[in-house]
Amino acid sequence: MATKPAAPAARAAKSEGEAKGFPRVFDEKVLAAELATGRIRPVYVVSSADVPNRDRYADRPYADPQALLGTARRIEAVALQRGDPALDYVKLDYLDGDFEAQGMNALIAAQLRAQSLFGGRRVVTVVHADAMALGEGKPKGRSKAAKAAADAKGPQDPLERALLAVDPDDRDPAFVLIVVAQAVSPTGGAWEALARAGVVVLIAPLTVQALQAYLAETGAPHGIRIAAGVAQKVWDRLGGSDPARLRSTADRLILDAGPGGTVTTATVEDNVPVDREAAVWAVTDAIERRDVARAMTVLHLLLEPGGDGESDAIRTLGALASQYTQLAAATALVRKGATVMDLVRSVGVSPGRAEALVRQARTVNPSRTHHALRVLAQLDRMLKSSQLGEKRQVALRYTEQAVLAIVRGGDFHAPGPSTALQAL
Repeated sequence: MATKPAAPAARAAKSEGEAKGFPRVFDEKVLAAELATGRIRPVYVVSSADVPNRDRYADRPYADPQALLGTARRIEAVALQRGDPALDYVKLDYLDGDFEAQGMNALIAAQLRAQSLFGGRRVVTVVHADAMALGEGKPKGRSKAAKAAADAKGPQDPLERALLAVDPDDRDPAFVLIVVAQAVSPTGGAWEALARAGVVVLIAPLTVQALQAYLAETGAPHGIRIAAGVAQKVWDRLGGSDPARLRSTADRLILDAGPGGTVTTATVEDNVPVDREAAVWAVTDAIERRDVARAMTVLHLLLEPGGDGESDAIRTLGALASQYTQLAAATALVRKGATVMDLVRSVGVSPGRAEALVRQARTVNPSRTHHALRVLAQLDRMLKSSQLGEKRQVALRYTEQAVLAIVRGGDFHAPGPSTALQAL
C-alpha cells in the first residue's frame, strides 16, 4: 500500500487540545458534526475526558466503556461507507497480547497495510489499548555506538514507522486506525505519535448525574420511573470507581423493575450490596480532601444500620488500618522512586491495587497518614475495652469520632452525647 509523505502541519490557533498537549482534540459534538459531513481522519484515539476543576486528591473518573465503543462504532460506520466490512474491517483486542509472536504493534501495522483489492478503505480498531507503547523491534543491551547507529536509521517499531508516514490532514486516507483506551497521556510516546497522526476524541466521564440520566433514558421507553437519588445511592454503595460495573448495575436495576416499575433508593439498598473495599478507598480519599460530609456518608455505609455495631466497627477499623498501613509503605517507596511492580513485591498486593496505591501516595501528606495510624491505634484500644457499656451505639460513635479526628487532623477523644453527623 502506498502512503503519502507527511505534510508539515500548519500552525493552529491556541486551543484546548494544545493546552492538553495534543494538537487536535474533539469532544462528542465536534466529532458528530464532522462525521455528518463524511469527513474521515486517518487516526482516532478515543478516550475519557477529565472533569474540569477536579480536586487534585480525587481519582480521575473514566467514561463508560460502552460509550467509548459506541463512539468507535460511529467512526467505523462512516469510514466503511464505500467498502465492505467483511473485507476491509478488523478488530484487535490489546488484552489478547502477542499474536503468533508478531507483537501487537507489528500486527497493527500489518493489518493497516493489508488492503483488499476488491474492498475500500482499510479500517482497524484496537480496543483495551491502555498499555499501548512504542519500542517493538528495538534490541536491548547494545553498546552506545550501536544504539546511536540504530537511532540514526530511525524508529524500529513498525507501528511508529507507519504513523510517521501518515498525513494528518489527508481527506481521503487509505486506512483508518481507531484506538480505544480508558486513559491516555499527553506525554506518552505512543499517544503522542497517534495524536500527531490524527485526532484525540475525549468522551465525557461517567458521573453521578450522567448515571441518573442514563437510568431515566433507559427506563423511559418501558414506563419505568427512576426516583431522585438512585444514581447517588448506587455510586456510594459501589464506590464510584468502576464505570463498567456502575453501568451493568444500572442495567440490572432497570431489568428487575420491569415495564411500568419504579426504581427507588430502597430498591438499591435491597439489591446492591456495599463494596466494602471501594468504600474504604472512598473514605480515605474523602479524608485526604478533608470532606467531612462525604467521609461520614460512606462510613455509615460500612457501619450497616441494624447490624452488630461492635463487629461492624471492628471490621471497618481493620479495613482502614490495613489501607493506611499499605498507603504509608507505598508513600515511602514512591518517594524513593519505586515502581508499581516494586510495590507488588514489597507490600504484597495485586498489581491493580498497587497502581491505585501509587496514585494515592502521590497526593497524600505522609504526616497525615501517620496521624491516621495513631488515631486508629487509639480506636483499636477503645473498641476492645471491656468498659464500652452499650456496645453498639458506643462503638459506632467512637468510630465516627475517630474518622472526624483524622479528617480534621486533631486529637481523638472519647465521644460526647451527640453523634458525628449531628456535629456537622
